[in-house]
This record gives sequence, C-alpha cells and structure tokens, in this order.
Amino acid sequence: MTIFEQILAGLQQKFAGVDTATLTRIATKKAEGVTDETKVTSIVEGISFQDVIQNYGDFRAGQAQTSAVSNYEKKHGLKDGKPIENPKPEPPKPNDPPKPQETDIAKMIADGIAAGIKPFADKLAKMEKQEVQAQRNSQILAVAKKYGIPEFMLKDRNIPENTDLDTYFKDMKQDMSNNGFQFSKAPETAEQKQEKEASEFAKMIEADTKSIVEQQNK
Repeated sequence: MTIFEQILAGLQQKFAGVDTATLTRIATKKAEGVTDETKVTSIVEGISFQDVIQNYGDFRAGQAQTSAVSNYEKKHGLKDGKPIENPKPEPPKPNDPPKPQETDIAKMIADGIAAGIKPFADKLAKMEKQEVQAQRNSQILAVAKKYGIPEFMLKDRNIPENTDLDTYFKDMKQDMSNNGFQFSKAPETAEQKQEKEASEFAKMIEADTKSIVEQQNK
C-alpha cells in the first residue's frame, strides 16, 4: 500500500461513517512529501474530527462560491465578469409576474456551508454529550458505592445535574436504613485491618501495664 492508501485506511477506520471523498482529500494532502511509513500512525492520530469538519466546510464553501458566481453571471448575462453580447431581451409585458429579488451571494455561500457542516456538527455534539453523560454516570456510581448503595437501586433513577451527590446518597442511605434495608458490610482494606490490629495491640499493652501497676501497689 502507498503512504496515501495507508493514511486513507487509517482515517476510514478512525472516522467511520464520514464520506470517502472528504477523507480522500485529507489523506491526499497529508501524504504529500511523506516517504516514511512509520509516520503514518502519528499522522492519522494527529487528525481530529474538527479537522474533518473544517475540510468539508472549506470544500462546500468553494462549491457554493463557484455555484453562486455562476448563477449570478447567468442571471445578468455575464461571462468572466463581462457582459455577453446577446440580442437585447424583450421588455416584460405588463401582466408578467415580477422577477424575484437578487439573491445575495454571501448568503448563498453561508447557507451552503451551514447545510454541509450541519451533519458533522450534529455528530460531534452527540459524541460530546455521550462523553459527558458517561463521566456523570461514572461519578454517580463511585459516590453510590462509597455509601454502600447497590447499583440496582440506581436503575431508572433521575438525578438532577446540579445535585450534590454526597448529600443525595447520604440521605438516600438514611431513608433505606429507616425502611429496614440491610446494607452489606464492605470488606476491610489492608490499611483498615492494620489500623485495627494496631489499636487492639495498644489496648492490650495498656491493660497489661495497668495490671502490673496494680500488683506493685498492693
């Protein structure tokens, strides 16, 4: 496979669902002057979804501009900005419908870019929303576990975005305890076990010392 083909294959795997034409333009540009195959992976990794959107937007902008200029020249009888020598058009009859207002070229270009980018922008927004939700769910599970709340108790539970999770699960645990729910005791960690043994050893020494002192005072 050529460098270009390797880059294109990497992009198709990384951005599944994106049209081949867009990825081909990016791969063509990125492959220019590259001869070392070991650089292919870093090149692909360095291309973000934002780069894909930008490339597509630039392409659509070029198309929209070309189309807008062509339509404008066609409407006004121009070619390369100069009037085309055609017979003078017949003046409109009184009953002819009025001609639509001329479309602003800049607006046509902007509308074309917006229409082209929208699917990618929507996909990017969806990916960001899913990532935020996954982080939120992970945080909820961690705090719930801290208070001994079983995961099945979280099913279909709607927790508002700005909720203080510590307070929420602390209150939830108290309510569950009041209703007779038996929480399973979390296994001792190595540190907790060591602290417990140290505490018991200290108590034993204290008791022995007290016993010796009492015997000496008899």
